[in-house]
Amino acid sequence: MNFLGVGAWELVAILLIMLVFAGPKRMIHWSYVLGQHVAKFRKIWSETVDLVQKEFDEAGVDIKLPKEPPTRKSLNSAVTDAVKPMTKPVQDSLDEVKKDLDAVKEVSDTLNNKRNTASTSDAKPATKPLLPEPATPKPARKLPEPVPMGAWSGLDSTAGANGNAADLGAWTRAGDNNKT
Repeated sequence: MNFLGVGAWELVAILLIMLVFAGPKRMIHWSYVLGQHVAKFRKIWSETVDLVQKEFDEAGVDIKLPKEPPTRKSLNSAVTDAVKPMTKPVQDSLDEVKKDLDAVKEVSDTLNNKRNTASTSDAKPATKPLLPEPATPKPARKLPEPVPMGAWSGLDSTAGANGNAADLGAWTRAGDNNKT
């Protein structure tokens, strides 16, 4: 269900929020007023359509206007009917391609069935297999050992006890015994 681009659950959520904020009395009143406005809109629509249709008929234009206000469904069908002559050749081509693909799939399925029945029998086929056997996966490659990168120490050995240098720490390589 889709009403003005809003799904069913979204519409329920909107109605519940309106019920909480407006209350049941205002909701009933708003529904009544909305119904009156919709009825006025339909009356104005039909009067306008009658007037424009009368003008078209007097001018000799062969166009029939809808008596009811347009809906999304009626607009979609009108657009589809209008573009059908332009899209017909493309649709015909797509249908032919689909038929060809279906034929190829059918032949492929029959060849696979023949291959499967031939492989299950004890006799070896005298000809090459119809489809190649799937390749066996290669063994996983062993990754090299990680290279030790070193570590950051919290104390810098170059900082003296007098506190002249900032104690920012030092970088030492793994396996290095002396600090630089």
